[in-house]
Amino acid sequence: MKFHALFVILFLLTVLAKTKNKDKVNLQWSICDSNPQIVLQKLGKDSGDPDKLDPITYYDTNPPVYTPQGLMFRTKTRAGQEISLVKIRFAKETSNVPHTVTCLWDRYGNKTTYVCKAQSPVDGTRIWSDKQIRFAEHFWSRIVWDKLVAFGPYPNPKWKWLKIKGYKAAFDDVAARSLHLMELEVKVPKSEGDVAYQTITEHLRKCGVVLCDHQESKTMRLFRTMGHGSVV
Repeated sequence: MKFHALFVILFLLTVLAKTKNKDKVNLQWSICDSNPQIVLQKLGKDSGDPDKLDPITYYDTNPPVYTPQGLMFRTKTRAGQEISLVKIRFAKETSNVPHTVTCLWDRYGNKTTYVCKAQSPVDGTRIWSDKQIRFAEHFWSRIVWDKLVAFGPYPNPKWKWLKIKGYKAAFDDVAARSLHLMELEVKVPKSEGDVAYQTITEHLRKCGVVLCDHQESKTMRLFRTMGHGSVV
């Protein structure tokens, strides 16, 4: 009986967390300055040591076919534990996802999409869990899992506790070879997204921060810079 009650509580907490997340929008700016220290200095922030240094590895076929279509694979290390993530990007809100999957709105430039992700700890040499495979194959019937190759790992320093025009912001840099794939991220209620995006964009420009011509995910920028023709 106690176990049943605990299960119900955990289920309700998961549902509440999902509802809260889907009412949020993740505002993101792709930044094309030469390195993170320059960006932090332009913003008048301390360019000291980052709060996190966890590495990241992206996965796709070579050349990439899944990422350009909105299906993304990656691994990260958090607090010494390697975790894997499978993310799917949708053009509009999608309810047909498992309750264990986290979803929220994602904005780059003028494009807003609905992104759902399944996260699992990496179990030995097995990167993707059964839960992640079921989630991905529910929407993509022809995933050739053994054709996924690693791009990375790349250092991924992150400065988490910034304030930009009153908004809490995080700034990170994926250092891929000689590239610095930098991004500013602010999470706000969806109803405040347009105002927050305009306010912060204007502030970044006034500070001289170089915004990339293509406002898109770091993975897309990486593949584009590597010259993969399938990334459009």
